[in-house]
Amino acid sequence: MSRALASCVFLVALVLPLLNCGSEHKSDEIYYLVAANTKLPYWQMAASGLLRAAAQLHVKAEMVGPDTYDTKGEREAFERILAKKPTGILVSVADAVIMTPVIDAAIAQGVPVITIDSDAPASKRLMFIGTENVEVGRMAGHLAAKSLGGKGNVLFFTMPEQTNLKERLNGYLDAFSSTPEIMLLRSSILKVTRASRSTARWTWSREDRTASMPFSALKPAAVP
Repeated sequence: MSRALASCVFLVALVLPLLNCGSEHKSDEIYYLVAANTKLPYWQMAASGLLRAAAQLHVKAEMVGPDTYDTKGEREAFERILAKKPTGILVSVADAVIMTPVIDAAIAQGVPVITIDSDAPASKRLMFIGTENVEVGRMAGHLAAKSLGGKGNVLFFTMPEQTNLKERLNGYLDAFSSTPEIMLLRSSILKVTRASRSTARWTWSREDRTASMPFSALKPAAVP
């Protein structure tokens, strides 16, 4: 998935300058990728795609954002680069509620913004490029139901602010709706309480440990 993301960011970075009047590139142009956890290998790979595109276009590019999962830190990083009047911005939106106003501010200032991976659908961003998350969740849910033999207890690990994870979770729930013997635990949708550079810690209740199969919103997770 990380390699696919790098390729996606590479292609999006090639498109973004075309939205900025489509003029010939200048060496002082600078494009930013904003993420909420830049030390994750996932985003490091994305940054490699951005830098590859920048080198091909002979422009500057940089990834910015907090080192650990921090939605407010992502917004602050966005605001800092917007003050520099960048040529364009790519952003993976960790919290659409707090990011929508700053995305709209960028558009109002004439700075093109494209959301990737996770969207702010109510914003004035030029476009969103990413996965069809509901369908991915639905496919994963059917595979999980098959793996469970159609019955069992399930819990989810997710970050409720992220649009892409909400959509993926909805796909899982839709898939499980056709298998009544798969039960969601009372506290099945859990929120990240603390994040490190590459992992997240989760709060578990004793009830949660009865799960037949816990999931992240991205992929199945092993029972500890």
